Amino acid sequence: MKQSFYRAVSLAAIFWTTVSMSAYTPHETGSRTTASGQKAKEGYTCAANFVPIGSVIIYDGHKYYVQDRMHSKYNRHVDIFIESHKKALKFGRKEAKVQVITPDDEHLKIETRNKEKHKTKNKKEQQTKQIKQNLKSQSTVSNKPHKLRAAAVLKPQAKP
Repeated sequence: MKQSFYRAVSLAAIFWTTVSMSAYTPHETGSRTTASGQKAKEGYTCAANFVPIGSVIIYDGHKYYVQDRMHSKYNRHVDIFIESHKKALKFGRKEAKVQVITPDDEHLKIETRNKEKHKTKNKKEQQTKQIKQNLKSQSTVSNKPHKLRAAAVLKPQAKP
């Protein structure tokens, strides 16, 4: 059921919607780790259930990336991560019109920090595999034992 809903939303790609907004802190959740596995960052992370993780929600000209989830009773709600409990209380609860961009939009090429880290990790893994293959191929090139040779003796050159 959720998959088909997310797919329908992701086909819409870019849309405006009115949501209920509030802020949350690590004090309330007990952790900075989000549902996506990333650490929550102020001014970057938000939680929403009505779009897939990785979507972008633009509120008041600022981009927030959906990295977290909330209780299932919150359908059209966006929670913005804020470090300070005092700032979160000041933000309060409000109705807001937001723009939503889902990650299935190929022509937008949304680049998130998670994707960058994933690309870097894959690159490192590929380099490690290549090094291991090179070492393995060098050690298996010849199955014959190496013969020890005497070191070449350098003769001193005559002075001109």
